[in-house]
Amino acid sequence: MIAVAVGLNLLIALFCLYVAWRLWRLSKTLGRVADSMTNWERSTHNTLNPAVTPPLILRGQTGTAALRGRYSQLQGQIQRLNQAIAVVSLVPMASRWLGSRKVRPSGKLGRSRKTIG
Repeated sequence: MIAVAVGLNLLIALFCLYVAWRLWRLSKTLGRVADSMTNWERSTHNTLNPAVTPPLILRGQTGTAALRGRYSQLQGQIQRLNQAIAVVSLVPMASRWLGSRKVRPSGKLGRSRKTIG
């Protein structure tokens, strides 16, 4: 009976040792990940900080903002131009429709038929 109890305690101790070893490895891995994330955050902050950002990048950002504004203006102009083209394209159709409403003279059109012979 004592051998069974010692054997079970030994099994439980080995299992706990294995779990502790895996947790220790996990903590080491998480520590390396945390260090790399801290380094990445530090370098990103230094790169994107407006006080440190080079003037060329700031000028590029200003130019991009101006370009976006001009693009939105051009989109409005293109929309108005498309509407104008749509209206102008209806003019020939409207003239044909109005022209077909006119009263035609009664009588047949004078067509000449050729006789084959």
